Amino acid sequence: MACDRRRLLRAGRLFVAVVLTGVAAGLIGILMAHLLEFFESVFYGAGEGSLLERVERAPLWRRVLAPAAGGAIAGALWWWERSTGGVVPVEAAIADLSGGSRRRMGIARPFLDGTLQVLTVGAGNSVGREGAPRLMAGAVAARLIDPLMITGLWGPALMASAAGAGLAAMYNTPLGGAAYAVEIMLGAGNRRRGLLLAVPVSLVATMVSWMHSRGRPTFQMPQAAPSWWTPAVMVALVPVLVALGVGARAGWKWLRDHRLPDTWTLPVGLGAAGALTGALSLGLPMLPGNGKDAMAVALDSPATGAALAALVAIVVLKPVATGLTLGAGATGGLLAPSFALGGSAGAAVAGLANLAGAQVSVAALALVGASTVLGVTQRAPVFGVLFVWELARGPLWTLAAMSLMAGAAWWLTTALPTGMRRRRRDGAQAARAPRRPGPQGGPAVAG
Repeated sequence: MACDRRRLLRAGRLFVAVVLTGVAAGLIGILMAHLLEFFESVFYGAGEGSLLERVERAPLWRRVLAPAAGGAIAGALWWWERSTGGVVPVEAAIADLSGGSRRRMGIARPFLDGTLQVLTVGAGNSVGREGAPRLMAGAVAARLIDPLMITGLWGPALMASAAGAGLAAMYNTPLGGAAYAVEIMLGAGNRRRGLLLAVPVSLVATMVSWMHSRGRPTFQMPQAAPSWWTPAVMVALVPVLVALGVGARAGWKWLRDHRLPDTWTLPVGLGAAGALTGALSLGLPMLPGNGKDAMAVALDSPATGAALAALVAIVVLKPVATGLTLGAGATGGLLAPSFALGGSAGAAVAGLANLAGAQVSVAALALVGASTVLGVTQRAPVFGVLFVWELARGPLWTLAAMSLMAGAAWWLTTALPTGMRRRRRDGAQAARAPRRPGPQGGPAVAG
């Protein structure tokens, strides 16, 4: 009886934590959406429209100075923040099972850091914005653990669920948010608990965010009908997407590991990276920002030479602009830059196929490319598929195609290299093994 009562009390506390965390994550998602729109209007001088529309309407001088000014302002404030103690990342709080990092998180610094991340993106700098709601929602969950007496591995699972729910609320992707929490934020030993919490927390957060999004998907999916050419083009696209994903992941990691020090170089470096992004936007107005506008362009790209050139330019320049922003010291996510890179590559290949006479859906190839590259950069194929599919809510056949492509990419980047390393190791061990004479004077064999 006492054991049953303890289980019932724990279930009740977890239920309260799920509701409170989900509501908080949903409200944070709404707050970040309004804050992003505010910063975009301030830096580009236009009160309405997407960032792409604001960039296109802005004077040329403002296109260059907006990301430069935003980067310099954010860099100066990050310099102060990091020189006075910094902020505890939600990943560190989840990994620290002692709870020490979680108790040091606080609320003020995570919310300040998240605001700076949104300011950076709103000014047009090339970095993801999902880090802000992830950090803020994780900090709120961390504050609930002790009062609600959530013990053991349930605490890290709740923080991871909150981080995923913040992402879900910002993009209206409940399944993607839950997959993010389970596949990326948690270790293998805690994923069962994470799944039990992440799904309801993301659902609650997404429903709360409907007060702003009205339940609409992030992207409007054009008509995408399958054709006989589609599977052949997808097969040819797999190595291209894997190479892009692996290259972007390695390049971004290197630049993050070798970023500028937390000194006066932060505002100078971020201002310079922003100025370069702004200068490139004179020819590519969809380049600034996290990548959402680049993905929207890819989904609706016509099969023309000019559109193909623009897509190729995004494939080349978007990861470069993102890498320079990270190397200059910015804090931010990589989800949108990843799916913008893959979506542009997929749309470019589809456009090239159409120009060659094959009938391929540009929108479908853009979705497939986006989910595959995202899965590779994050090492999370399930998350990549669910998240990107929910962004546009494409036809079910595109979900099946995305799943197959994600599986092929996972095999190429994980299973195949692991098997090759194992075979090389076995061969090396066999070569080092002592030799003994064979039977009846035959050749020597390994002992």
